[in-house]
Amino acid sequence: MRRTLPVPFAGLIGVLGLLSGLVVMGSPAPSYAAATCTPVAPAAAAQQADAVFTGVLAGAGQTDTKVKPKRFTYPVRVQTSLKGSATGQVNVITRGGGCGIGALQPGTTYLFFVTAHGHSWLAPGTLGTTSQNVAAASQQVVAALAPPTVTFDHPQVGAPASLRRIAAPGVALVLIGLLGLLFVRRTPRSQA
Repeated sequence: MRRTLPVPFAGLIGVLGLLSGLVVMGSPAPSYAAATCTPVAPAAAAQQADAVFTGVLAGAGQTDTKVKPKRFTYPVRVQTSLKGSATGQVNVITRGGGCGIGALQPGTTYLFFVTAHGHSWLAPGTLGTTSQNVAAASQQVVAALAPPTVTFDHPQVGAPASLRRIAAPGVALVLIGLLGLLFVRRTPRSQA
């Protein structure tokens, strides 16, 4: 005998299943969560950046309000290039908004962590471009970018192998060869 669910109970189960499917589809996945804007440590930022340099803002720069968030382009006189090929005077682009650096102060020395952006350099807010403790942060960057030191030691050589250890395999092969010869000489030859 087969049991069936009452119609109202079966309908309720169907509606609950449909609603749970909508809840799962309607909730955003964790990968769509907002990005965090915490800057990276100078050593890690130096590894991620295309170029790292200290420089002085040579002017007030230009503000581009056509894009959101605002974009600022500054002329920067490079003082010390720690990584990459930034030399002389370069243009550095920063952005405003949640994770951007925003407006910079002319005449101030900054430590820039930048990525290539056409003929300019882009300084994202998450890479840690800063005007505070430039000397200390520069030292951390230099230490992080320094190649690892390699030391070479002399190989440890033990006492040479004894003559017995060296000759043993050869003596064994000679004995096997002689036994083979004796075996061949002792076996009767078939006369055909």
